[in-house]
Amino acid sequence: MLFRSGGDTASGQPDASGMIDVGAVSFKLPPKWEAQQPGSSMRRAQVSASGSAGPAELVVYFFGPQGAGTAQANIDRWIGQFTTPDGSPISGVKPTASKISTFEVTQVEVAGNYAGAMATPGQPQAPQAGQRLLAAIVVTDGGPYYFKFLGPDATVVEHRAAFADVVASVTSSP
Repeated sequence: MLFRSGGDTASGQPDASGMIDVGAVSFKLPPKWEAQQPGSSMRRAQVSASGSAGPAELVVYFFGPQGAGTAQANIDRWIGQFTTPDGSPISGVKPTASKISTFEVTQVEVAGNYAGAMATPGQPQAPQAGQRLLAAIVVTDGGPYYFKFLGPDATVVEHRAAFADVVASVTSSP
């Protein structure tokens, strides 16, 4: 169990119905996706999805009521972690906004060479070619939750509908 401020707990693991409680919200684990133990305290859930080009990973982050900046600032940062094959910045990416359950949700999709992974301090991260990110920011009264599904382009595309189902399944935790 992960201990969270306010005294509530969330396991980051699916319950009997396949729902994963990450705090103020829960979501449905897609079939064939595998919940893992979160790799850090910032991660509320960590899920792996296998695919033709290798595994992709869904990570759900929560940084408290203040979040990690505005939705647009996060989206701009995420897009900035990608470049075209020639190293140019990605352009023309448009986020979408919607309401799911009672939550405001902003989503974005970006693909290219990804250089946003954590590197050893002082060491630049070598870009990974052919990556794709599907991301959603779910705003709750207690702060935003960040859903980031990242991996090889082909694998993420194979699971695009499953990620959409994850986002559509977001509901208030019991």
